[in-house]
Amino acid sequence: MKRKKSTSTKKTWLCAMVTSTLLFQIPGVSLAEEAVKQEQFSFDEMVVTANRVPTPVAKTAANVTVVTKEQIEKGAFANLGDVLRDVNGVIVTTKGFAGANQTIRLNGDDRVLVMIDGRRISQPQGVVGSRTSIDLNSIISLDNIERIEIVKGGASALYGSDAVGGVVNIITRKGTEAKTTMDLSVGSWGSRNYGFSTQGSENGFSWYITANKKEQDYTKYNVLNPALTSGSSKGDSYRWPNSKYEGQGFTMRLDKTIDDNRSVTFNFEHWDDEGGQPFGVNYPSLGSLNQSAKLSNNWALTYDFNKQKDVPGFARIYANYMNQGFYGTYKTRTQGFAYQTGWQLGDQHKLITGLDWEKGEVLENTYHDDTYDIVNYKNKSVTNTAIYLQDIFTVYLQDIFTVTDKWTMTPGVRYDHHSKFGGQTTPKVNLNYSADSSTDIYFSYNRVFKAPNLDDLYYDLEYYGMSTKGDPNLKPEKGHVVSVGVNKKLNDNTSVTANYFTSKLTNAIDWEYDSNFNAWARNIAKQKKRGFELDIHHKLSDHYYTEVGYSYVHTENNQDNAGYLVEDKNSQPNGYRVKVGYTDTQWDVNLNGLSATGLSTNRFIDSSYWVWNLAANYKMTPAASVYLNVYNLGDKAYELTSNCTYQCYTSSYWSTITTAWHSRGRCYPGTNICYLAYSYATHTGRAPGGCGACGIRSSYARGIWQLAGRPGNYWCVRRCGTRCRYCHCFGYDS
Repeated sequence: MKRKKSTSTKKTWLCAMVTSTLLFQIPGVSLAEEAVKQEQFSFDEMVVTANRVPTPVAKTAANVTVVTKEQIEKGAFANLGDVLRDVNGVIVTTKGFAGANQTIRLNGDDRVLVMIDGRRISQPQGVVGSRTSIDLNSIISLDNIERIEIVKGGASALYGSDAVGGVVNIITRKGTEAKTTMDLSVGSWGSRNYGFSTQGSENGFSWYITANKKEQDYTKYNVLNPALTSGSSKGDSYRWPNSKYEGQGFTMRLDKTIDDNRSVTFNFEHWDDEGGQPFGVNYPSLGSLNQSAKLSNNWALTYDFNKQKDVPGFARIYANYMNQGFYGTYKTRTQGFAYQTGWQLGDQHKLITGLDWEKGEVLENTYHDDTYDIVNYKNKSVTNTAIYLQDIFTVYLQDIFTVTDKWTMTPGVRYDHHSKFGGQTTPKVNLNYSADSSTDIYFSYNRVFKAPNLDDLYYDLEYYGMSTKGDPNLKPEKGHVVSVGVNKKLNDNTSVTANYFTSKLTNAIDWEYDSNFNAWARNIAKQKKRGFELDIHHKLSDHYYTEVGYSYVHTENNQDNAGYLVEDKNSQPNGYRVKVGYTDTQWDVNLNGLSATGLSTNRFIDSSYWVWNLAANYKMTPAASVYLNVYNLGDKAYELTSNCTYQCYTSSYWSTITTAWHSRGRCYPGTNICYLAYSYATHTGRAPGGCGACGIRSSYARGIWQLAGRPGNYWCVRRCGTRCRYCHCFGYDS
């Protein structure tokens, strides 16, 4: 029979989850009843991320979305990944258990810069299995978020490396009224959440402090492909072994007002979590080695000046520390300084300039298992120094009768000097045309780049007869992004936004593997993308509202100039978002539908899915609320990521095996395991005729071979290291 590539997944979730919570607010003064607030998009909302100065959304000449604290509270999301996944065009990939990594894509690109209050929180060594630099799951707290600004498209001219797909800026809350909040919730799978926040302001000094704890006893998954779970049928529910999770966080923001134009802010975030890492459905991967632990301590001190002027400025120092434990120890530290100032040169002319300096260090990177204790690399660092300049001015055009300001142009340029590859210049130009008071049309061109992370440069591990090497001479990934779009307010109740983008990248970095499973990082490919987004927000009445969104992303890769091929790992070629909501002074209820179509069946079990979520909030008194959430109303199994790339490398072999795992074709990127074991018998040592999928023969005598369904056809079973990439051997008889 014809052999087919496996369609392994990282996530097939989930059983319906129901959460109920009682929220108590203990105010220092009595609370007046709130007016009805609509989930209505506003073009007049001010954002700072797109241009580094406060600018109305419609005038940014960029594809910008704002998620407010009210939206987060009404949605009662479980984590940051769920918040961002609710935004049209945002792709968040993860596996189905609570402790799994979560990575983000904007414009189909995972080279995304994530910031808190404008400061970078990227991990200098990167995230395994992705070009992103942050695991969203490491940001545990949501209670301290004022809003999230999401800018899709290149932003290297303002923010340097990482900002290829876009920027996510999490802006924290400042203490105002005297109020303390307690949040207690329970839900499916033994989940328990405890939250506490307190805020206040007195004599120019304010504080906002949060503490929270999350626990989950286990995770369940729904069967998507019965071939992967013996004796199952599609839709059956099973408990996932080794999926317990526990996380806690503490955040603090302190503000001191000096005068109307000056203030000082101190931020601190502490997050730590620990959870099981189930490699596969039938492989519980128990024991201390298969537990992942992360600890983060971040702080920043910011001095703001010229706050009442049109071009405010700031000076900031910050540091981020992370300690991760999973098959080893990984300690990193980032230290940085940022300064920005500007001038109002005329009524319609602003000039902004700034300086950024950052040092990223890997203090320790070691590998540990039952056989090896190896120092991979340590005390390696890179520094980057940058200066940027941005000019914002309005061009006056004369109509027949009047002179009006129609055009706003924002050119900018940034120069980065990196300690490994030298200088990089990234210019940009944004152009906004205000056709009338309700219509803005924009064009933007941005040069972008992504510096190699420290794993790319310095990874140096030899074990089990194999080697995995970084390359200190790697070049930065670089290219350009072009966007055109329109923001249109049709009437007081309806607004429409549309955006088209195209991008091209050269010197894309990937890990290459030879036939002996040796791996090394290199500039391997060219990449191009194109896509489209459409959002419609409509207020149906004083109490009812609706949102509809569509997104399209198409990616092609050209490896070693062999020609462009469509990337079939795309988990959301066509994305759909539908939300219908009701709100009044006591009730907030919304039904939210998420969908993807056009998934490649070379990589995914199903080519499409629909998932529906329900959130309901009831305000019992001015100081107490109760909410109910149901995730995945239809209890559907679906995939948020594909099989790993057609490369994956191994970290160890087994010479004996006592159990046959029925997990053929399953590859779990970033979780260190791949299996090809769909067997009825076990054969240890040499594969008589080579692996039935990849043809590996006697040179891999230390491998494990299992008879796969019929005589003479064997599959290799191998255990992967921290990057699971050698998957071109993942085939099976169908």
